[in-house]
Amino acid sequence: MKIDFVALDKDNWEECVLLWSSDDQFVTPNLRSIAEAQFYPKAISRAIFVSEEMVGYSMYGEDEDDAEAWAIDRFMISGKFRRKGYGLEALRQILEMGRTKGFQKFITSTAIKNEAMQNLLSKVGFSTRYEVKDGEYLYYKDEKPS
Repeated sequence: MKIDFVALDKDNWEECVLLWSSDDQFVTPNLRSIAEAQFYPKAISRAIFVSEEMVGYSMYGEDEDDAEAWAIDRFMISGKFRRKGYGLEALRQILEMGRTKGFQKFITSTAIKNEAMQNLLSKVGFSTRYEVKDGEYLYYKDEKPS
């Protein structure tokens, strides 16, 4: 499966905004995420494409507070594209992007009631200590040798 991460620009940002719907109750609206990315210099804000069709959005990169961590700040696959393996493959590729930049520590979070995302995070090796920040469980993945 070919997944591409495409920078947002004047030609595609509105399509990305429209991927989000009120059914995405656990996900910050893409419009807000795209706006926030403008104020975080380390954030990489990308549309997720499969076979030249936009299916989702993610914001990731070096954590603003922990220079040793690669953070996945936002991640969403639009409802009609879920349960096709796109989310799993996109997460794997985002982690690999971090590894190629030398990161071994990964962090993210998800809504306490978002069991689908919690399961997806577990599949790529994240775990939680059930710490809550801003109403979400924090998730960690540490690949540093013991």
